[in-house]
Amino acid sequence: MTDITALSAEQMAAKLRTRDLSAREVLAAHKAQTEAREGAVNAFVTIDWDAAEARAAELDAMAACGEFAGPLHGLPVAIKDCFETRGLRTTWGSRSFETHVPDYDALHVARLRAAGAVITGKTNTPEFTFSGQTSNLVSGTTRNPLNPEKSVAGSSGGAAAALAANMAALADGSDLGGSTRTPAAWCGVVGMRPTSGLIPYEPNPAPFDGLSVPGPMARTVRDLVLMLEVMQGNTPSQPLGFWQDVPRLTDLEAPPARRCGRIAMSLSPFGASVEPSVQAAVAPVESLCQALGWQVAEDAPALEPLLAHGGITRGQCALQIRAALEPDMALAGESFRTACAQAEGRSLAELIAYQKTRARVWADVAAFFDRYDFALWPTATGMPFSADLRDGELPEDWRTVTLTPPMELPSISIPCGRSADGMPVGLHITGPKGSDARLLQFARSIERALR
Repeated sequence: MTDITALSAEQMAAKLRTRDLSAREVLAAHKAQTEAREGAVNAFVTIDWDAAEARAAELDAMAACGEFAGPLHGLPVAIKDCFETRGLRTTWGSRSFETHVPDYDALHVARLRAAGAVITGKTNTPEFTFSGQTSNLVSGTTRNPLNPEKSVAGSSGGAAAALAANMAALADGSDLGGSTRTPAAWCGVVGMRPTSGLIPYEPNPAPFDGLSVPGPMARTVRDLVLMLEVMQGNTPSQPLGFWQDVPRLTDLEAPPARRCGRIAMSLSPFGASVEPSVQAAVAPVESLCQALGWQVAEDAPALEPLLAHGGITRGQCALQIRAALEPDMALAGESFRTACAQAEGRSLAELIAYQKTRARVWADVAAFFDRYDFALWPTATGMPFSADLRDGELPEDWRTVTLTPPMELPSISIPCGRSADGMPVGLHITGPKGSDARLLQFARSIERALR
């Protein structure tokens, strides 16, 4: 039965549609897989098999009448524990919300349910998502299914681990500064940060800040698009801009529309020191792209000036979360307290200086993407560190994932070989704002060529 969990989400959906599989069979296989792997991985904070089994039974009754809820009919989906789920505990990894059970769904969660998703549980996240290590005082540490001594990074580490261990067909994540992409890279799955606003974040504790966004995660690009089709779409209650430029699965195999057919690639972007075996895993992509007909140049967008302002942007987000949710800071862990401290006491002049730098970098980035269609580099600079390190001890240089969000650039990480320790390496692909459809088509072409 557990062989079902090794199918792609797209394959599962097709078998559910033809009734070669039932929703209850699919759920039972994922339950067995979770019971076998969760003890060593700790991907989930909360699991509700009773509610999931009741939903699967409803979906099977519909299918017996020739009716299907939507494209995700019967697929087990895991939700990150920073998004509200009706009747299912949502803690944000915080002891202040350890027993919190919402009576409503976040908007994209409601869309997933309506499309037939069977929500099985909530995946682990650092407190309010503010750490590169998926660990908190509520549910402990998530470990990498490929090597339990290693980290899954953060903050969507529980989601990436659940996918890598075949405990969920699909999972959502959130991305403020790499939180879908780095965990995806180190777990050997796919994680996307879409253009800000493509997937509405509602309710959003910081609605006028586009830095943190929901994002889909999956084991393949096609599975990711299957999920994104459901999650995306504008809503009048969202104050920031939104985009509708999303491909359908039927369009995904077509080559991306090219303006100039040029790609920028760097193995050490933004002055980062990238581990040699990580570079070696990514380097062959250059010739692969050339074989697909692309011109490749050694280059990267000029994002380095943003490095000087990283503390204020991250800290500002943390203070907005603190003001909106009002947690008891006496119960808070190290990672969230540190994130808040990065912005406390900062002056208005510092914020204005950041915005000035941001405007200058935006002009440079816009000019860069007039010359290139996409930019490629390693998702992470190093190999997965120990899962037992504290937040302040993490050795990773996060600049490869933290510098694109202030420019609202859609970015995706796809698996790309192994590093010297045998762990997965991610290839990071970025395009101009709003280019999500072309980006996904390109990512799929690379994924197909790598396989």
